[in-house]
Amino acid sequence: MSSDSSVTSRRIVVFAVALAAAIAAGVWLAAARGGGVDAADRDPGASAAPSLRVPNDRTIKADLLDDLEQSPQVLILGGSRATRFEPSYVEKLTGLRGFNLALQNGRPEDAWAFLNHLRTARPGIRPHVVWFIHVEAFRAQGLSAGLIQDERLSRFFPDALVAAERTKLPRTEEEMPAGRDLALTTYGKDGVVLRNRYDIRAENGYSLERALAWSVNVATERYATTTPALDRRSITYFEKTLDLLDRLGRRPVIVFMPLHPDLLAAVRRLGWEERHREVLAYLEDMRRTYEFTVLDLSDLESVGGDPDAFYDGFHMRRSNARRVLDAVVRRAPEAFE
Repeated sequence: MSSDSSVTSRRIVVFAVALAAAIAAGVWLAAARGGGVDAADRDPGASAAPSLRVPNDRTIKADLLDDLEQSPQVLILGGSRATRFEPSYVEKLTGLRGFNLALQNGRPEDAWAFLNHLRTARPGIRPHVVWFIHVEAFRAQGLSAGLIQDERLSRFFPDALVAAERTKLPRTEEEMPAGRDLALTTYGKDGVVLRNRYDIRAENGYSLERALAWSVNVATERYATTTPALDRRSITYFEKTLDLLDRLGRRPVIVFMPLHPDLLAAVRRLGWEERHREVLAYLEDMRRTYEFTVLDLSDLESVGGDPDAFYDGFHMRRSNARRVLDAVVRRAPEAFE
């Protein structure tokens, strides 16, 4: 077994145990993109039944955060592509305790809610932030179910927004998402994903070549059908978060995640290049107002990465994640001062 899949038992949080406890309590956990049924197909005034909880990883991460004995000094933000970044490796490089707050379809709205929750729960905390993004990080998308349902997080959004997003939640058990992905996910106590469906799929013979073909198809469809790269609400919460970090005296580092070289070559001229320029220009404009560092590591060669150390075109294995962290700490030391 490779080092990418080996872990120490003291760091493992077995999701199956948490899921069993949640089911026993009548609470369903797991991830979703913010709703299971199109809002246009339901009564606008309706909301989910009080006993139903859409499975979501936001609640899992909030629980893990609340269980920490010591406050984290570094937060790792981002989407599913950043879930493999190990806070323990960050501590090895910087001497600072960390926590991985990367989430499935992680959005600026998530960063805003979690940073405020953390400051409320642990007054005086001033965490360093490494924020991993990609060119789709600011596109239009509904709030995650976790941000709507979990009062630790929903309180940091306007009531009207939460109420509107709540209409998208399932109202019956038949409408509930299965939550199979989270049922296969194991987290460390520091929030890192130790094992999930990508590991299981690879162990069962799903080749990287096949996964790359799937990734190219997904990306091609996305660039042909999705909205522009910069959604108004998303960038509003991004800027609110930057402003908060500014007031805390922290200079975050914003990092473009590497793609697999084959995927990058396939999508550059399908819309990726245009979105990349648009997001980079937006960030450069924001640097006139806020203090932060931008690292564009989209090209895997920029970190000396291994093309074979991917699960698919988007998601890196742990060895490549460590190479990215090496590059971030080396090129942006001010983010950890």
